[in-house]
Amino acid sequence: MEKKKFKMNIKIYKTIVFLLFIFFANLLSAEAYFDLSENNIKIETDFNGKEIIIFGILNENQDTLITIKGPEKKALIQKKERILGFWFNTKQITYDKVPSIFFIASSAKLEDILPMSTIIKEELSFDLLLENKLSQRNFISDVSLKIWQDNFVRIKKNKSLFKQYKVAKIENKLFQTRVFFPAESIPGKYKIQVYQIKNNIILNKKEKILTLQKSGMGSQIYDFAHKNAAAYGFFTIVFAILSGLLAATLFRRY
Repeated sequence: MEKKKFKMNIKIYKTIVFLLFIFFANLLSAEAYFDLSENNIKIETDFNGKEIIIFGILNENQDTLITIKGPEKKALIQKKERILGFWFNTKQITYDKVPSIFFIASSAKLEDILPMSTIIKEELSFDLLLENKLSQRNFISDVSLKIWQDNFVRIKKNKSLFKQYKVAKIENKLFQTRVFFPAESIPGKYKIQVYQIKNNIILNKKEKILTLQKSGMGSQIYDFAHKNAAAYGFFTIVFAILSGLLAATLFRRY
């Protein structure tokens, strides 16, 4: 009797394990699981940039798209012109909430895996991102506006703050990409989103946060400067004056 009961318990246990396996297999096939090689990057005085790896599980015959957006801030672009021998800011464009960093990585060409309507809606283009963020423009025609936007994107790309990467597929089940955060990366929270795409449709979207954080003495100075801007400015001016006086005294003496 006890033997039969033991065998029955084993059968029930095996059935439960099998059902759990099927459940999690279906769960993973329906949703893209991904992770980062690091969730927190420390910015110290000798920080020269940092590379991280984004990797995860992917369904067969699906494409992957990854976006990384840094902390948002206002961007002001101005043009100076000489009038009567003096230089003035005559034209300017203001963009609200522009990400300090914008990386796009995909397993295939973006236009081949998503319709333009989705690309516009999800802001999956450097140019489209700026068009949606435009808040003010002074004396600038539509033709000139496109030139200004192109130049802004070009400058960001030259500084590696706007960049496109390639997502590598591994045995049609895993994906991986490496992205580099340059030395100009600012502290804050960086939003990383992974899209699962099939037949030009976004099946799933997952999100994680990567934090860039100042550390050491640089962190204390940075926090003080941002929380007490007026005091920081005052001490900076005083320090510059004292340094100048000290240099002048030493120069006269020696």
